[in-house]
Amino acid sequence: MTAVWAGWPVLDTSRVGRRDNAWTGANFRRGGYLDHADRYRRAEEFLTVARALWDGWDDQAVATSTDAPAWSVPGAVRRVRHRGPQFDVDLAPTLPRSAQGHPVIFQAGDSGEGRDFAARNADVIFSAHGNDFDDALAFAEDIRRRLRAAGRPDDDLRILPGTEIITGATEEEAEEKKRWIRLQQVTPATALGIAGLLWGIDLSDRDADGPLPAEDPVVAENDGSFGARRIADPRSVVAEWRAKAEAHGWSLRETVIALGPQRGHVGTPSGLADKFARFVRHGAVDGFNVTPYLIPDGLDDIVDLLVPELQERGVYRTDYTGTTLRDHLGLRAPLTHRSAPERRQAG
Repeated sequence: MTAVWAGWPVLDTSRVGRRDNAWTGANFRRGGYLDHADRYRRAEEFLTVARALWDGWDDQAVATSTDAPAWSVPGAVRRVRHRGPQFDVDLAPTLPRSAQGHPVIFQAGDSGEGRDFAARNADVIFSAHGNDFDDALAFAEDIRRRLRAAGRPDDDLRILPGTEIITGATEEEAEEKKRWIRLQQVTPATALGIAGLLWGIDLSDRDADGPLPAEDPVVAENDGSFGARRIADPRSVVAEWRAKAEAHGWSLRETVIALGPQRGHVGTPSGLADKFARFVRHGAVDGFNVTPYLIPDGLDDIVDLLVPELQERGVYRTDYTGTTLRDHLGLRAPLTHRSAPERRQAG
């Protein structure tokens, strides 16, 4: 699959060697390479085992008397035995489950397989579909369709696209802040690193504020090393970069900034609140997973300026109604704590 998003090439993963996560496996699994097709199989089996462990304690399993011979009620903790392709477990859970029953399950993955996995298992799904209203709504409608197919209510999964929010007192101030932020985010070294991935050569000795490299890009196969990816059709992307850089008089760094991912929202607090209220009221999102442009201060403008505007429009809470994250997100009981009719008909 080849596509272009916001001026940058999307990675062509259909032809990339599937050893790109071997370094992760070496740290977090027995063995290195996990076949790409097995990722969600492993994740689903992991959740099956984890839920069995969480549910191994009854709700009232903890002894309430200091005179009790043990701190758990006899018979209230069940042994978990599981043998599958990925996990072999035989143990009695040693800790009671939390006040929210199960931890909130978050999923991030935009493939059809990933969306189906979320519809079967997750409480919250992250996405990259939070910039454009129509795109966000189409994603949300697709997720709701998959939820119904999985036997769940179509409002059973919270949709939180990741986004950056830049706000200022005026539109001009917000745009000027955006330009400043991009210069902080894309340093000369960063620009050379990004361009080097596209050209397939080491550009660390070049001038980021000079012209684009005159060389043609080197097309190389993925070698499975740490984080390695191959960009789809780098020659055509380089040609586009050169044409736009020449037309606008951009340096290499300016080109990377101008043609880089444009995820995010820029505007006044009032204008952004109107935009976000539309997203929420039409069911395109349940909220946003905010990526601060400066940690931790990047949240200050959102908390101080944007949140009051959202509260005035009735799309942001003014107080909390519970004590757990599950409560705050308005989620139902964990899936294994519901009957079949509850899973299909809740809400």
